[in-house]
Amino acid sequence: MIRMLPKPYPRIVTPRHLVPQRLPKGRLMTLIIGFRCGDGSVLLGADRERSDQFGKRSIEKLFRIRTDQGSFLVAGAGRSSIVDNALARLDVALKEAGANPNIVLFDKHRDVIETVLYEVHEEYIWGHRDETNRAIQFVIAAAFRSPHSTPFLYKTEEEVVYPQQLYCCAGGGQDLAYYFADKLYNDNLFREGAALVATFIFREVSQSVSGVGLGTDLWLLAAKDQGLYRVPPPKVKEIEAIIPDIGSAIADAWNGKLTMPKWLVDLFT
Repeated sequence: MIRMLPKPYPRIVTPRHLVPQRLPKGRLMTLIIGFRCGDGSVLLGADRERSDQFGKRSIEKLFRIRTDQGSFLVAGAGRSSIVDNALARLDVALKEAGANPNIVLFDKHRDVIETVLYEVHEEYIWGHRDETNRAIQFVIAAAFRSPHSTPFLYKTEEEVVYPQQLYCCAGGGQDLAYYFADKLYNDNLFREGAALVATFIFREVSQSVSGVGLGTDLWLLAAKDQGLYRVPPPKVKEIEAIIPDIGSAIADAWNGKLTMPKWLVDLFT
């Protein structure tokens, strides 16, 4: 049974829907990128997290939830124990809601997600002495079988789930990721182009931000819940190999193709 919490919540957050938001300081080492593609599908990518438990290994941070009414891609950044707890609760709550004939998940999925996030924040984050280091954040894609449904793309701030029109970044290195996305994203990007741009951003951020770059998973959620498509880390590496180094790309664009202002030439002669 899905238990919706009464509103208003004790904390009021007013997201700036049209302005990409950066999360307050905290330990958020996983980088997440979400792109809306030109055909309406959503590409979601997440950097794998390093784990030293039982030997050094990378842990996938992007999860799939299938329900009777639609599908979700959920990527989480923050303290792993809290993120994993939230993901387990989201899996149960969304599947229960999707199996309930009295609930239209297309209309109620945000309420379900916000209820779970509120409970997780109440139990594990708010009021703890190290609250800022317990911060978690999610990027979520959702697609339903409704005939005119295009996938939703969401980002979370504490318990609040708010829509993203075109793209969003979250977690470790998100400021640098936003810098590249602001320059390179356009709403005419189709699936392969979105995968190319996302791979480039993950590669460049991993070279500048500690803890990012342990392998990237890319998943695409098609419109009308017509399929999930995965690009695993080895294939992402293949895409990386065809993308020129940023320094070389700039040099190729500049060398012999720039006309210097006369005043600048005169200044140094």
